[in-house]
Order: sequence, then C-alpha cells, then structure tokens
Amino acid sequence: MSPQPEDELGPGPGELPRPEDELIRKRQRERARVLALLLGAFVVLMFGITIAKMTINQ
Repeated sequence: MSPQPEDELGPGPGELPRPEDELIRKRQRERARVLALLLGAFVVLMFGITIAKMTINQ
C-alpha cells in the first residue's frame, strides 16, 4: 500500500486546518442541517397523513 500525498492526509497533530478545508466543512454542516430538517418535515408529514387516514376509516 503506497502512502498518500501529504495534501490528502489533512492537517497533522498540532497543525491548523487550511481555510479552504474549513469552508468545505462549514458547507457540509449546512447541507447536513438542511437535509435533517427536510427529513424531519417528511416524517411529520407522513405521520399526519397516517393519522388523517386512520380517523377517516373509523
């Protein structure tokens, strides 16, 4: 197994991450939050539809 180039390994111990790495991580966190909110809204919608169907059939 050949070692990876130093650029792909990320910052080593005691080193600060590069500014572009921080920007990438920030964007990933923002996307993850949006996706979590959308997933939560979808779950609530499905729950509401299920409850509505159950009350109609009774």
